[in-house]
Amino acid sequence: MANEKRSAKVVLVDHEEKMSLANAAEFLESLAKKLREEGTFTLTQGDQTHEVTPASSVELEIKLEKQGDKHTFEVELEWREGENDSSISIS
Repeated sequence: MANEKRSAKVVLVDHEEKMSLANAAEFLESLAKKLREEGTFTLTQGDQTHEVTPASSVELEIKLEKQGDKHTFEVELEWREGENDSSISIS
């Protein structure tokens, strides 16, 4: 078995907030616009600020769960630092 060195997980932001569906959609639209136009966004919570700059290639996970009358819909982007699209092109 290979000896893998794993680093401890550090949670930088963990936030839940009740809001209207319209406000949640507006938040997601702002996030999508920043990623599409700039490839980065800044999360600010209180006095904590985090620059989030995903790699050009990400893994997208969509999950829909139901437990009793509670529904959960999750969208997750995952990437590794320095991992970018390595496809070839001619210009």
